Amino acid sequence: MELNIKALEDLFKKNTNTSYKYIFFYSLIKIIKKPQSIAEYFLKEEVTYKEIVKEMLLTAWLPSFQFNLNFREQDQIKVFLKNLTSFSDEAIKINKPTNKIIKKIHSEIDNLLNNHKNLEDFENELLHEVVPRLIRPFYKKAKGMPEAGPKGWYKNYPKLLPGEYEKEQPFYLINLKENKIILNQKWVEYIRKHYFFLELFVLDEWYEYMKYQNRNSPSLYEKLKFPEFQRNSLEKQRKFWKKIIKQNEIKCIFTNETLNINNFDIDHFICWNFLAHDQEWNLIPVLSKINRHKKINKIPDVRFIEPFIDFKINSFNYARSILSPKKYNEYLAEHSNFLNFSHDQCFTPTFKTKYTEEIKSLANKAKNQGFEIFIN
Repeated sequence: MELNIKALEDLFKKNTNTSYKYIFFYSLIKIIKKPQSIAEYFLKEEVTYKEIVKEMLLTAWLPSFQFNLNFREQDQIKVFLKNLTSFSDEAIKINKPTNKIIKKIHSEIDNLLNNHKNLEDFENELLHEVVPRLIRPFYKKAKGMPEAGPKGWYKNYPKLLPGEYEKEQPFYLINLKENKIILNQKWVEYIRKHYFFLELFVLDEWYEYMKYQNRNSPSLYEKLKFPEFQRNSLEKQRKFWKKIIKQNEIKCIFTNETLNINNFDIDHFICWNFLAHDQEWNLIPVLSKINRHKKINKIPDVRFIEPFIDFKINSFNYARSILSPKKYNEYLAEHSNFLNFSHDQCFTPTFKTKYTEEIKSLANKAKNQGFEIFIN
């Protein structure tokens, strides 16, 4: 029997009040794609509720903490995470997701789920409805059936699903007694073969759902996709500024202290947690102790915007002294492209005005999304 691709396409057709279905499906295909061992790749036939809950919490972690995205009121996943991690290391909530941070997030979630009460609460909240709901489109007998009531889906699915499983071929069969799902091996093979298409499919749908609560959040789509590799290093920018600092007196815009090659960090002026990228127009060298202990993932107060813009424009002259003509033009373009200007317009008053407007706009959007203000 051929797989019911139409049912797959219909998974997210109906309106929903929570993001659980998107997070659940995304988590399920990630579990199927990445078995824990070579033997398991061929033998894995089931997934426990605990495995699913862990992957769902991982999927929701960065949007909830690092990116501070807004969920709808009915979405309790962020609320649960915040309440249960109130005493956790703040670094795993606000730092950029390097391999080291992601490993610590895994460990923290494992600790949460080792508490039976926590696991039970998560299972009841996150899985009670979404596990049967996700496979409902596969069952013809469910068509027209109400959600609730004596003749509703949730009352009758435990009896309906086993008898119709072979005929309808959904993703899985639910084992309510043991809190797990039995994987349909035909779908396992399909998901592994078409994982990247399915990831795009669920991310597109989740993005459409989340954008109404996060209209001002840039790179929203990228913030929903859990990273599988280490983020790009800023070593290139650090080497660039080391050369400049050796030749010039460069001061931190937040403290007015002079920078040397050992006391500065490359900082995202509008924090990375809001923008989710390392583009040059937003990067600046600042005093390490300020960046690591005070500014962190906060948005600079409006009084720092003009010094930031002036610093960036001055950096064009510094760049000219240490870069080849080609690299120098590329550096200018990394700033001018942000504003849709040509790189030869970078020294005009219009460029400065537009640059200032855009940074103020981003800062206001971040503040409206709940990011704290850095005053120093």
